[in-house]
Amino acid sequence: MSYLRSSARRRLVALCAATALAAGTGAALAPGASAATAGWPATDGGIAVVNDGITLVDSTGAGGKYIYGGSDGESPAWSPDGSRVVFEEAGYLRTVSVTGGTPTTVYDGVDNGRSPSHPTYWNAGAGIVFSAAKKLYSLPSDGGKATAVFSTGGGCDTLPSAAAAGRLVAFQRGGSACGGTTPTVVLHNAATGTQKTLTTNGGAPALSPDGTEVAFVRTVDGHAQLYTVNTDGTGLRRLTNDSGDYASPSWAPASDRLVVHYTGHYTGSDGTDHCCLDALEVLTITADSVTAGSPFPYGGRSPAWQPLRKNAVGRVWGADVYGTNIAASRWTWNTVGKSEPGLMNASSAVLVSKDSQAYALTAPALAGKKHGPVLMTSGSALDPSAQSELKRILKPGASVYLIGGTSILSSSVASKVSSLGFTPKRLAGTSRYSTSVAVAKSVTSSPDYVFIATGTDYHSALAAASAAGADGTSSKAVVVLNDGNSLTSSVKSYLNGLDPRDTYMIPVGASAKYALTHTSFSNWPSTYTYYPVTASTHEGTAAALARFWWAGPANVALASTDSWRGGTTAASAMNVFGPLLWTSVDSLSADTKSYLVKDAASINGLAAFGGTGSVATATLNSAGTAISASSSQWTYTPYYNGLASATSSPATPQRAATVAPGLGALRTTAAQ
Repeated sequence: MSYLRSSARRRLVALCAATALAAGTGAALAPGASAATAGWPATDGGIAVVNDGITLVDSTGAGGKYIYGGSDGESPAWSPDGSRVVFEEAGYLRTVSVTGGTPTTVYDGVDNGRSPSHPTYWNAGAGIVFSAAKKLYSLPSDGGKATAVFSTGGGCDTLPSAAAAGRLVAFQRGGSACGGTTPTVVLHNAATGTQKTLTTNGGAPALSPDGTEVAFVRTVDGHAQLYTVNTDGTGLRRLTNDSGDYASPSWAPASDRLVVHYTGHYTGSDGTDHCCLDALEVLTITADSVTAGSPFPYGGRSPAWQPLRKNAVGRVWGADVYGTNIAASRWTWNTVGKSEPGLMNASSAVLVSKDSQAYALTAPALAGKKHGPVLMTSGSALDPSAQSELKRILKPGASVYLIGGTSILSSSVASKVSSLGFTPKRLAGTSRYSTSVAVAKSVTSSPDYVFIATGTDYHSALAAASAAGADGTSSKAVVVLNDGNSLTSSVKSYLNGLDPRDTYMIPVGASAKYALTHTSFSNWPSTYTYYPVTASTHEGTAAALARFWWAGPANVALASTDSWRGGTTAASAMNVFGPLLWTSVDSLSADTKSYLVKDAASINGLAAFGGTGSVATATLNSAGTAISASSSQWTYTPYYNGLASATSSPATPQRAATVAPGLGALRTTAAQ
């Protein structure tokens, strides 16, 4: 089998500029740019309408089916891939899968007194913008803290509409709800922090998916008519000129058609004028004309046109679990002197013993900080495959970190690293626990976050290490290990030297929570706060940690619950791009599936690590369907030995993840 040697080798998930930014190299996207190229790569799906619930119809108004049957659901808006709908309902924001099911509440406006309206997805599905109390707010698409998009300076801003692919949002300033002033349409660019008034007479804007035009409504001679204007403020154009009234415009994914709510007179079959038509219709917009289709036979209001975008699913594997480890490194890191799209340049590498689970548990956190892979080797000698990979990715003199003492990785391993021209740096203690402290101190001397996870099982610790490494070279998050229901003296001493008022303590798993809260710390205050992440299953704990740590991740790694080696590889390879999730081999674990479905708005890349003996084909298929609008809305790319086959079409790269811990929901107080 032949393999492509250039762009086809790129990662499933990494955008070069975003990668560099996440890695702390200072490169950034151009102002206003996003992880997508010009336009959003989506095709036309159905149209969601409100009619005693939220219903999906086709572009002719036929084939209605309920997405959500609640009678109070209003103002639906689609995620960029068409997998989820966000809507307002009686003071809450909720999201629901296109296939229906139980909605997820992402914002509670009842308790905080800010009732939300007109939600819209933005930033490639990672966030939701909405209006409340005459201001615009943004929050992660899977829920979390809402923050003001910008300071209004006493203005009155409502009716936001964002482009799926970027961080542009059009909104209405003023209007009847703001004291009767004539409304204006304003465009805010969150990437640059700038605003532009597009028209001084118009409202209810709809930003086109490609971010180039805004449709809006302007009252002319007592009737609400449709207009468009370019996002640079040029090209004002009137689309309708009749005695009807138009409202709630929504663009087709190709930005060439609008579905609108129309009310007005109509001519009956007898040729006489009748009142009143209340319907939806589609306008087709070309450079020189606007054509109206027939009104929908199906009633409803607040239409929202569904984009259908295919997500990316991949498998990274080698001939065996050790081959998969090398394959994952090749999938992630450039060859020295080369720069392939989506791959990163390694600064260092981390070596762990392939026979010692206990000393590999915190390695992904170190790898994230030091910007390199975790490679497995025999404890007695440096394996040839690891040697080759070190020489492929590292410049001479680069640091290679050895985790564990000489009983774990022998002095022969260190000597071989030196003879290859690299600098070995051993991080070791007298046990796995004191070694975790040594690794933590190598990450940072003043951590902002300390994850605590059991050292006697790998599931929680590897998920925590994946989270700790997610900030890349700027990381100030570490992982230390608890010994069952207690802390060893080395870990206790390390934690006692920190102040829980300045450092967030995050026990992951029930035993870590118990160990932390049943230990007395002489330097700590009598009461302190901590943030426990627990669930009844390994898969559930990893999913809970993902919800806590990442704000709308674009990518996730999937590994077999039965393999610590696969989990170590997956956590290291995905690193700054998203969380590690566990699954059983032959079926997608329920907790993992639930997470994928609820976060499908932002997730557009998923990679399984290991062959079909680690994650079966049916399991991977289920995962692809879980993050997508349907079973056909994702593409599969195999990466055997880390390379895409010549017959594959690698997926469009995406952005790095955003770390935004949901601290408030887990904040707990303990007394010593």
